[in-house]
Amino acid sequence: MSYLFIDSTYELTLGVLDDGLNWLSYERETGQKASQIIQKKAFELLSKHNLKSENLSGIITVNGPGFYTGLRLAEGFADVFSFFGVKQFSMYSYEIPLWCGYSEGTWFTKAYRGEYFFYRWKNAENSQELMVAKDLKISEGQYFIHSPASLDTLSAGMIQNPIETFELLKTSPQKIFPHVLNGPKREPFYFRAPEDEFKANP
Repeated sequence: MSYLFIDSTYELTLGVLDDGLNWLSYERETGQKASQIIQKKAFELLSKHNLKSENLSGIITVNGPGFYTGLRLAEGFADVFSFFGVKQFSMYSYEIPLWCGYSEGTWFTKAYRGEYFFYRWKNAENSQELMVAKDLKISEGQYFIHSPASLDTLSAGMIQNPIETFELLKTSPQKIFPHVLNGPKREPFYFRAPEDEFKANP
């Protein structure tokens, strides 16, 4: 039995974990819209490992923080598997560093519409903030990002040596996924409500 992993918050990332939570495959797809390739790539990946939906122990998605379209893509795809009785599990990107042993830090990403999202934690305390570009300030400390795709020109020039959660997932699956499999399902975490996300910029 295995787990299918899907992250469509930025680029499309797909993976297959065995029951021991070791990666059989883990790869990022760039250059094409995730919506155009997710079905084809996912089923190619399953076929590569001789897996069918009935062979899966579950499907794991990254449910944010992110944008409505990207998050709904993975969530909707997971819903299709649920018709075959496949269990759904989910996580937030900003949970990954803490599970990997970082007791404090800041998870950061562009949120478009002229805003940036911060999730800060120190041990059991945490806070989150949307900040407009004109007020953007980067304090000291270790920063974490989803991947380079979550930065723009302004923020990339201000954040030094961030750690990618993409890489933490790659190197530390056995630290991360027990929390996911034993935790509650995360609802999609949008930066803004859909009615605000799709509102025309002023």
